[in-house]
Amino acid sequence: LLGKTISANIHLIHIVDNKKHVSEARLKLDSLKDRVRVENDVEIHTHVRIGNIFEDIDKAATEMEAALIIMGTHGARGMQFMSGSRALKIVTESSIPFIVVQDRKVPQKYENIVFPIDLSAETKLKLEMTASMAKHLGSTVHIFAAKDNDPFNKKTMDANVAYAKKYFTQQNVPLEVKISDEDGEFSKQCIHYAVSVDADLIAIINLNYRSLNPLFKQDEEALITNEAQIPVLTVNPSKGFTEKNPMYNSQVL
Repeated sequence: LLGKTISANIHLIHIVDNKKHVSEARLKLDSLKDRVRVENDVEIHTHVRIGNIFEDIDKAATEMEAALIIMGTHGARGMQFMSGSRALKIVTESSIPFIVVQDRKVPQKYENIVFPIDLSAETKLKLEMTASMAKHLGSTVHIFAAKDNDPFNKKTMDANVAYAKKYFTQQNVPLEVKISDEDGEFSKQCIHYAVSVDADLIAIINLNYRSLNPLFKQDEEALITNEAQIPVLTVNPSKGFTEKNPMYNSQVL
């Protein structure tokens, strides 16, 4: 659906650990290629590589100059099956935006995108990617902001919300705004809200580099492996931002 909507080529990649699995992998990819091509009328290329899934997905996508990586998992259990934090590392360390999907049936339309906003400076960095997808897919963006009773934090939050509203309005993207009225973990609130608006996608910014605080990792994993099985778009901070931010020089992953 995404490839057809934005007129993009699709590259299916299967990474195997040794040569004896190459032939089987090629057969599977060719079968999938034929089925998807007939159903969606898009150009599809297949690739089988020998290597390590935790290291070679981003390498291959970079070589192909991919604009987006889509990867399937099976919720928290799936992440654990893929070695837990190492699987999350594939997503959050990638230089290319990721969409993680689960077993939930792929929607025929992406009508609603939830755009969580918090106090972080990076929260604005996913605006361009989200707006571009919303325009191509005809989506409504639902800005969801955390509740904060601290006057200083509330002022920062209000400024972030206002900035996002202005940006999406300038891009002619339909939007709605919801300020949480709950206390507690923001990731859980966000998932509950996404379910309430029947969201097809949740757009988050990768804060995994700030892992000196383990809460950033917990929030990201909770969203990426959400039980509602809503696909999650993960966007990394830009290279210019990370180069200027000293916290990137002390990352612990």
